[in-house]
Amino acid sequence: DRGIFSPADRSGAVQIAILGAESLGARSMATVIRTADRTVLIDPGVALAPKRSGFPPHPGEVEAADRVREAVLGWLPRATDVVVTHFHGDHMPLADADPYQVSLSAFVPPRGCRVWVPGEEGHSGQARARRRALGQALRRPLPSAEGKDDGVVACAGPFPHGGGIGAVMIVAVREGDACFVHASDTQLLSPEAVGTVLRWRPSVVYTSGPALYLPEITWEEVDLARAHAARIAAATDTLVIDHHPLRGEGGLRWVEDAGGISAAAFMGVSPTPFEARRRDLWGRPPAGIY
Repeated sequence: DRGIFSPADRSGAVQIAILGAESLGARSMATVIRTADRTVLIDPGVALAPKRSGFPPHPGEVEAADRVREAVLGWLPRATDVVVTHFHGDHMPLADADPYQVSLSAFVPPRGCRVWVPGEEGHSGQARARRRALGQALRRPLPSAEGKDDGVVACAGPFPHGGGIGAVMIVAVREGDACFVHASDTQLLSPEAVGTVLRWRPSVVYTSGPALYLPEITWEEVDLARAHAARIAAATDTLVIDHHPLRGEGGLRWVEDAGGISAAAFMGVSPTPFEARRRDLWGRPPAGIY
């Protein structure tokens, strides 16, 4: 049954819990997938933009980031597998975490937990340093997981990060005929990444769309991302698009037009894209509040 996936608070042989997303209030794509024998924690990170439209994070964003961090650390003791798709601070624990992020010092996977990370190819010097810090904190070597497949978890890459800022690994978690694919920051702009997603014949895909809020994004890129989303939506039961598009006004509408749903909709709650609404949330300059 390709439709056995469900949010973690519902019944189902395999369960997906999206812990973090912009539609859930903070920058993140943290996700837990539970199969019969495995609990896979993907991208255990969270972050907030320090400034957006001249405003700092709103208290609602801070609360959302706290919830994501607590959820990540709450699931960690049960994890059989931890996957980091790339080395940005909203996707992994950091040695120099700010108050909103997941601290590497608090990130202690249980004994025997498998750790899947990409190799150093295509990553910046900062990203490679974060990779090495992760290995040192966990006190274990971290071989590249790209191209590895143990029958349940499979990883592929490297694929270009949208915006030309590094590389991303894509991961699939499978149980029987069902397949969940987590395709983080390719932003639906890489034909090779889309081809890999489709070859896994996914039941559910959770991916990032284009960064609509950035002035350098082009209409050609937006149209390409929409076309790629349509291809995936036609081949899967559920396409979840979140992250970058939900940082700007109109993001929810773009997701729906592209044939997807937000992470909030998937989890059955109302969307709270706080960063996109930061100016309206403050209502007046922060100097008049602090």
